Amino acid sequence: MKRLIKNKWTEIKNTPLGCVFKILLTCTVIFVGYKLFALTFVWTFCGVRERSGIEIDIFFTLCPEEAHQRYEEHLFWEECVKQDKQIPPNTEIIISACTDPEVRGEPNGEILFVHEKKTGDVYLLDLRTGEKKQVSYATTLLNSGIFLNSELVWLKPPLEPSYFLSLTNGQIYEFVDLRAKFPDGFVKNNKLIPEVVPYFIEAEQFFVHYGYGILIVLSPDFRQHPENSYIFRLPLFGTWETRTEYAEFIERLMGDLKINYKVIDFSLEYAEVPSPTGKYTVSTNGIFLSRSDTPIVSGEYTSQYKSFISWYYDESGIVFTQGSYYYFQDFLSNSYFRLPRPILKLKLPEP
Repeated sequence: MKRLIKNKWTEIKNTPLGCVFKILLTCTVIFVGYKLFALTFVWTFCGVRERSGIEIDIFFTLCPEEAHQRYEEHLFWEECVKQDKQIPPNTEIIISACTDPEVRGEPNGEILFVHEKKTGDVYLLDLRTGEKKQVSYATTLLNSGIFLNSELVWLKPPLEPSYFLSLTNGQIYEFVDLRAKFPDGFVKNNKLIPEVVPYFIEAEQFFVHYGYGILIVLSPDFRQHPENSYIFRLPLFGTWETRTEYAEFIERLMGDLKINYKVIDFSLEYAEVPSPTGKYTVSTNGIFLSRSDTPIVSGEYTSQYKSFISWYYDESGIVFTQGSYYYFQDFLSNSYFRLPRPILKLKLPEP
């Protein structure tokens, strides 16, 4: 058999078929060698041991599974402890970075809606007492909840029609959505259109969300008669050149109508957010006394790189976090890991 194979090879080795066979054999040897090298590399380099400098960068790029394990078991905890210790001046920790918190606020600054990703806990944190209260419909609130105050939550789209959850009794109410009836908003020629006046007359509370382009109008007895409370579409944005002008128009309109309203869009992308009594406002340029152009706190804490969450209920500060923070490695790939930030209170200067 060996002689037969040898004779056959002698016949074809200098033919085109023989050349093809040589190429395939060479590729196979290279591939097997590469796999053996890669396995050896993973076994020696991706194993559990201490690393530093560029070695860590290469490790995160070439050993994704091991890197994720290292992140969960070591890097996350190292970083969260570091973040809790290295907080900015004039701040204090409300929620530790080591819980990996996701937090939402409400206009009066009385509660925080907290999801601790590390523990899975979801609760309302009372900023007055520090009490934690478990909530119903936790998944719905995580996915769709926009807080109007400490008692009422709008369950935003994609939930349709419009629903509101009362945190006091756990009931869900369906409100009347008038966005289809008034598709261009409730204003024409910078004035309230007559058709919507009846909807405003008996209303008690108004809430504006610029990002979603909505005005929420609540009647005094909305729990007994939710059909008397409504959602409107804000005037179309295209009339104004900038988002700031748009927000200023809404503010003037509400002032002309003598309507006190709450801003429930905390992105600071469109407009300032006033404090609970209106004494202060916060914007991407800083924190100001109302109707003043001089910041009492610079935009260092409120710029787009930070994340405003809410005012503190007694107006002694704001609740914020220091924005997204990543371990990012772009040497050979786009792999990255999100690292935790604590939830902080920034104290305002003494009057």
